[in-house]
Amino acid sequence: PLAGERPSPSPDAPVNPSAYERYLRANELARSYEGLVNARVLYEQSLELDPNFAPAWAHLGRCHRVIGKYVAPTADSNGRAEDAFKRAIALNPRLSVAHKFYAHLEAETGRAREAIGRLLNEARRHGNDPELFAGLVHACRYAGLFEESMAAHAEARRLDPNITTSFQQTLLMNRDIDRLVGVDPRERLAGGDDGIRVIGLGLAGRRDEARQTLAGMSQRPRIQLFQEWTVHLAAWLDRRVEDMMGTLAAMTPMRIFHDPEAIFQEGWMLCDVGEHQRGLEYLQRAVAGGYFPAPTLARWPQFDALRDVPAFQTLVADAEAGRQRALAAFQEVGGDLLLAF
Repeated sequence: PLAGERPSPSPDAPVNPSAYERYLRANELARSYEGLVNARVLYEQSLELDPNFAPAWAHLGRCHRVIGKYVAPTADSNGRAEDAFKRAIALNPRLSVAHKFYAHLEAETGRAREAIGRLLNEARRHGNDPELFAGLVHACRYAGLFEESMAAHAEARRLDPNITTSFQQTLLMNRDIDRLVGVDPRERLAGGDDGIRVIGLGLAGRRDEARQTLAGMSQRPRIQLFQEWTVHLAAWLDRRVEDMMGTLAAMTPMRIFHDPEAIFQEGWMLCDVGEHQRGLEYLQRAVAGGYFPAPTLARWPQFDALRDVPAFQTLVADAEAGRQRALAAFQEVGGDLLLAF
């Protein structure tokens, strides 16, 4: 029989050269937001030729999630992503990149604690794999475990000095702005990481520096959401609240506003411009969605005006309770030992 008509002898080794060629082309396209839609087509073509090729399933799942979140929202994008991740893991339970990608989806859908437990179990069973620790950076941050998130970043970089993690968002949440600003430009992903730097500088009161960074962002990813986001950040830095609300309304249909971290960040920025009641509503939605940044709520001055408000006090208690549940799960699986806590 033809190579493409029989199952792969290994889920990581496609038997059809055309399937692998499409997979490699897709990987190149998937490096940018603009290339994701075409990359998804190529991953799907690869899997038509070899449906047992686990890495293609993992990367297809990432395409579904990221396209739905940033590029072209569809109601079923997360469901399709989850199906693809589960298919990849079923074909190869040790495929670390599938576990990492799946952890991002789990965290964004209120399941950071489950992601932490799964990633730590995989790390204990299968040794030194930087992708697993990169996934932990993301999941631990959603659970409010900032020190654990940074320890996971350090371990991922020890194993692979070039691996990308979301540690810059953790630095922002942990109010480590000097370190955030000092990150080597070569480590920043165009667009998203620059945006984190803009927000960190703005929240720290360094708005002129934030504007300079924002000016450089306008030449980055050419997708509608990103362009609207840069306009939104400019309005925030200039304290143009009604313009902020207008750009926010334009962005709300995107699935990024199903992500509790994005929801929290928006509430934080609203508090920063003095819109505390509006901001509190966003913060409540974020915590209800499984985002538990209790240390951020305790440390940053944007929330000082709310500290005597009963609803805010309840919010902080809920975030701390969620954080403690995640910490117990982290310790139960041996995360403190694995990351030398």
